[in-house]
Formats: sequence, structure tokens, C-alpha cells
Amino acid sequence: MQIEDCDPRVIGLVESYLEKLGLPNEHLAVTSSRVVFSRWLGRSIPFRIGGAYSMHPKTKQNRVFVHLDRLDLAVPFAIEVVVAEELIHMRDHLRGDFRRHSHHGHDRIAWEVERISGFTPEQQRSIFGRRTVRLFQYLYECPKCRMMIPRRRRGTWSCRQCSGRFNRDLILREVPLQSASIEARAYVDELNRKLLQAE
Repeated sequence: MQIEDCDPRVIGLVESYLEKLGLPNEHLAVTSSRVVFSRWLGRSIPFRIGGAYSMHPKTKQNRVFVHLDRLDLAVPFAIEVVVAEELIHMRDHLRGDFRRHSHHGHDRIAWEVERISGFTPEQQRSIFGRRTVRLFQYLYECPKCRMMIPRRRRGTWSCRQCSGRFNRDLILREVPLQSASIEARAYVDELNRKLLQAE
């Protein structure tokens, strides 16, 4: 088993569930680092993911990720639920069953996790910590149509209104929120209010 930047609690549970499920530990890589798992996949993964399983298409290496920052670690079985679920995905994948979640915590995978671990679907749904909402803090303006576009992070974009695809001549320019119009600031405040209400 290849272990890279992984919490010892995860490693112990992986070893236990490998034995419980009768799975091999060869060709298995385990991490609790989102950065490491993103590197393994070759793309970034969203913060909201509590855990993930994938198999490398060429090397056939099984890769398991347990995202501790997303879990409510005050729930004593939170890590165990994710480990059990991801190793069930691995077992199913090795058997040729490529099913995904139909409704996380309510589907047949949740019932299989309960059968293997003893934790009910209700308990499984209770393991996630409160998500941090990234608010709109940046405002961009199109150099052509002057439309103001709020963003949650800094980046390089072009105006979709003026061009259907990325266009270097229409790269949005950042406008400091304090110097934006009252209407633009009110729009950003309204978007953030809706985000916080949805939490």
C-alpha cells in the first residue's frame, strides 16, 4: 500500500476494512490530502467532497482519498464511514460494478455501508461538517459592454456576453468594490445574503 500525506487514523481504518472486505492492499494508494489526490487525478477536486475512489486507467492503481477537513470530526465514526464507503466503491469497481451514488446517503451504497460498518444511512449523513461559504468579494468589468460581473475568487475571464468563447481582447478588468457603483455593490451584497441564507 502506498501512503502519501495521510492521517494515521485513516491508515488504520483502511487496513481494517481491507481485511473485512477481503481486498488486496497491493496497487492501492491512500491519502487524506486534497492536494495529493488532485495531483493523482490530474485535476482539482471540489472542497465539498468528503472522500473519493478512483482507479488509474493505465496503471490500474486504486486510489482512495478521505477528506478530513470536510468531515465533522466530533462525530466519532465520521472517518470510518468514509473509509468503508470508498473501499466499497473499490470492491465494486474491481468486480466490474461501476455504479455511482444516485442520492448520497440514501442509495444502495448507503445500505451496503450500513451492512458492512453498522452505521445507518442517517448516521452516515451526519458526518459532514458545516461548509464554509466563499462569498463574492471581487467585481470585474467588461472593457467593451461595461457589464459588472461579481466573482468569488480572482482569475482571468473574458466577457461571455460579448464573445461566446474566451477572447483575450475582452478580458475582464478587476474593479475595487469600494470604487464600484452603489448598484453594483448592492448586487454583490444581495448575492452574498442569498448564499448565507442557503446555508
